[in-house]
Amino acid sequence: MQNLSAIRTAVILAFLSCVGALPAHQARDTSPLYPNIADTSHASATLVNFLNGFFTTKSLHNIDGWASYFAPSGDVYFDAIIGFGVDKANIPSAFSQFLSQGKPDGRSYPLTIIGDMNSAVVFGEDTPDMFGFETRTIAAVDFKDGRVARWVDYWDGRHDGLIALKSPSDEFLKTFGESNITRTPNPVIQNVTSQLNDALSTGNSFAAASLFSFDAVFEDRTTQTRIEGRNSIQQYFSRALASVPYGNGTTVRHVVGSSRGGAYEWIGSLTSPTQNGISGFKLDSNGSITILSTVWDSSQVNNSTMEMLIQLAVQL
Repeated sequence: MQNLSAIRTAVILAFLSCVGALPAHQARDTSPLYPNIADTSHASATLVNFLNGFFTTKSLHNIDGWASYFAPSGDVYFDAIIGFGVDKANIPSAFSQFLSQGKPDGRSYPLTIIGDMNSAVVFGEDTPDMFGFETRTIAAVDFKDGRVARWVDYWDGRHDGLIALKSPSDEFLKTFGESNITRTPNPVIQNVTSQLNDALSTGNSFAAASLFSFDAVFEDRTTQTRIEGRNSIQQYFSRALASVPYGNGTTVRHVVGSSRGGAYEWIGSLTSPTQNGISGFKLDSNGSITILSTVWDSSQVNNSTMEMLIQLAVQL
């Protein structure tokens, strides 16, 4: 009987290997929920694992489950472009208005992760079906006891319909929960940020460029400007710092990241095209910036000013 059973099992397995274990319409979909393309070279494994769960739950549109990744007290999620903040308990109701504009196939996933479970910067993508419009974000993230204590999204709303939800000026938040974070920033990131913003805010292009590696890349995601090489970055800064929002008169709001890289949220001057933005960057083994990407909201900036800012990238 045991031999017959073994033969019967072998025949069944051979048959299934030829025709498939299940008809096509019953086959289980094992494809990834979202593209697994994130650059995690400057992130801790614990942070990457946490964010895999975070974005998977968000992409499943399980907002109650997604809220469980946040710390229980105080406002924990902020949008620096729409100008609002929300605590963990109200995340489901707050995000229902955004999800109502999307479709079930909408996905949210990381593109670059830098930092550790103390604090980090996350470059992310929300596909058009997620909230009704494609949104590429740079987020500053702080953690407490293994949960998100503060998540602040930055993006450009110029061609993003979600900007219609922007808070009126008298209701727009002036701070984004940074005072609730009591930890001391990583000293490496703090030092690089201090030197960089001191140089940028005073128009010192040479001092700013000296913090970059020889083959570094600078990106302004709002003007879609990409400058390659330390010398070209210095020359761009010499042309641009008097006009761009992350230049003259800028102050630092908050710093996140580890010794391998991070980000600083900045506040533009009163004459700046915008007051809120973020710059995220990677560091090499020497502590030099290898790539820096900044983003800010240009939705209230007129076309002529945008054209002027874009033209600053051209080296004549």
